[in-house]
Amino acid sequence: MTELKFYKPVGGILSAELFFASDLHSVDDMAKGQGVAVELCDDKSTYEEHFSAESGLVSVQHTLTLVADGNKGREWMQREFIERCSTEGVVARVEMATGDEIIVGHCPRFVFEQALRLGSLKFLSGDRLNSSPEVVLTLKCHDTQSAMEIQN
Repeated sequence: MTELKFYKPVGGILSAELFFASDLHSVDDMAKGQGVAVELCDDKSTYEEHFSAESGLVSVQHTLTLVADGNKGREWMQREFIERCSTEGVVARVEMATGDEIIVGHCPRFVFEQALRLGSLKFLSGDRLNSSPEVVLTLKCHDTQSAMEIQN
């Protein structure tokens, strides 16, 4: 990402590195630089948590939406990545613009059982002459705890 900003960022995602759940035994296995990291477009990627309760049981839906330049996001469009992301899932190390780093797709109760899975993958050509193509990767999972609560 371009780091030349004329304002102090207060929201959004600076970077995300994805690790296949089957390759992990603990969060310590998520060494920086060993996962799938694609340079993200400025000011477009988001992380969202949605809490809900049914019959007194609380669940949290985690949604991580990553947006990359059309050429840089091609790694996400490879068949093996899509298949593994859909079946075994991924765990994401996310650096927020606030300075926080969170792990999404892992929680103490379920460990890696509720990893992020492919929600959707879109290639957008752009709608104007000066708009760049983009790849939008949306990953989702459910568990019982906020990732913001388990900060590393």
